[in-house]
Amino acid sequence: MTTNVDVFKPPRRGYYWSYYIITSSQELESALAHPLAQTYPVVLMFWASWNEPCRVMMRPFRAMAVAKRRAAIFCQVDVDKFKDIVERYRVEALPTFLLLKQGVEKGRVVGAKVGDLSNIIMANI
Repeated sequence: MTTNVDVFKPPRRGYYWSYYIITSSQELESALAHPLAQTYPVVLMFWASWNEPCRVMMRPFRAMAVAKRRAAIFCQVDVDKFKDIVERYRVEALPTFLLLKQGVEKGRVVGAKVGDLSNIIMANI
């Protein structure tokens, strides 16, 4: 799998190339329709910078993104910027992680639960 997905903008300077920061609702929609997203699972992390559990889960999320960068596409979605995406995926608590295969939800982890997140990712990727 190539890490250059043309529908994603590169992450900010200093961040890993193994995950992507969603910058618009249209970008997420076109990314999920992209052939790579139809082939590989997509892991979405819904987060907020002011939320302590989200900040705690950033390191494990990045580590999983690096470890599985050739097996899945990892994305971050800021809940404060994209309320429509939050409503569409029924995100009610932070952090929330979704595993999508061909656009269909295959797993969900709510809260700072590294073990649960790891189990869902390992079982589905």
